[in-house]
Amino acid sequence: MTTMPDYLRPHLMTLPIHRAMIRSVEARLFAELAPDLPEPIIDIGSGDGTFVQIALPGKQIFGIDPRVNDTREAAQRRVYAGLCVANGAALPFADGSFAAAISNCVLEHVEPLDQTLREVARVVRPGGPFVASVVGDRFARELLGTWLLDRLGFDGSRYGRWFNRIAYHYNTLSREEWSERFARAGFAVEVCRPYLSSAALKLFDFSHYYGAPSLITRALTGRWLLAPPFTPNLLWEPILRQIYNAPAPEDGPYYFFVLRRRYD
Repeated sequence: MTTMPDYLRPHLMTLPIHRAMIRSVEARLFAELAPDLPEPIIDIGSGDGTFVQIALPGKQIFGIDPRVNDTREAAQRRVYAGLCVANGAALPFADGSFAAAISNCVLEHVEPLDQTLREVARVVRPGGPFVASVVGDRFARELLGTWLLDRLGFDGSRYGRWFNRIAYHYNTLSREEWSERFARAGFAVEVCRPYLSSAALKLFDFSHYYGAPSLITRALTGRWLLAPPFTPNLLWEPILRQIYNAPAPEDGPYYFFVLRRRYD
């Protein structure tokens, strides 16, 4: 029996707390499916390549992302078989070019969503899997800021809307709404697994402010952490380990979908 690697510690040594918290959980979810993902794979929203480098090493993956700087950083990591700067609504690939597709916490940022999903369906071969993590409709109303304002007698929903706006969350849909949008594009839903509890999301919200100095570090050095072996992130490991090891909630602010490209 193969032992699953630990994905929390590598993220703590690479990313600020809020990113390490969520990405480590997502890495494990994706890695559990990695042996069954046929290749080649297209990564919709490949970013700087950190996620694939940790979660899916050795897989033949082609990345697309509209951001030039992130794509350059991903190229330096040398974990992709190919990279291109492209918009998901107009993928520069022929029909059926890929055996599978992945997308990690990207689709909530995408406009236009339906056109992008149709493009993913076009370039994935019939029967091929599409594995995607997305933000759900519970996200904004379960943030710490929302909860605190509500408790103080204010309108907490304003904080949730503000957070979604600064995070460029254009699509925060319910489980049913996400399923409908995937189905409309040509995918059948095989699995929908909520992840991250309401309590964990509140810590996620708080840790954004705790980790704010890392934005300066990133801007000045190109790295989130100056000296990873000595990062104070490790002081958070006992708490984050509980979140990392927690069972999936019945519902949550995030959804992990395993989809299958329908045969036309």
